Amino acid sequence: MSVYTITYTHRARQDLRKLPREIAQKTIRTIGGIADAPYLHIKKLKVSSPKHPVYSLRIGSDVRALLSIHDVLLVIHVLEVEHRKQSYRDF
Repeated sequence: MSVYTITYTHRARQDLRKLPREIAQKTIRTIGGIADAPYLHIKKLKVSSPKHPVYSLRIGSDVRALLSIHDVLLVIHVLEVEHRKQSYRDF
């Protein structure tokens, strides 16, 4: 099984800077931990388009990372990292 490369968008990097240090570190570790089998840990958002689905990864009880996965390139794009109440508003 191949390992996916993880990339962060500019917005995701900004979101990580806004989080408390411990939560940001936990977020990075959790996202890195799914690189070998991402589909075991994520949930597809129902509102996302079938061509470009967006997935949610739960980090702790209050933080969600929104991801886009490209299987052909083996890349996981981290789109946003926010509190669960705010994270689903854009999608």
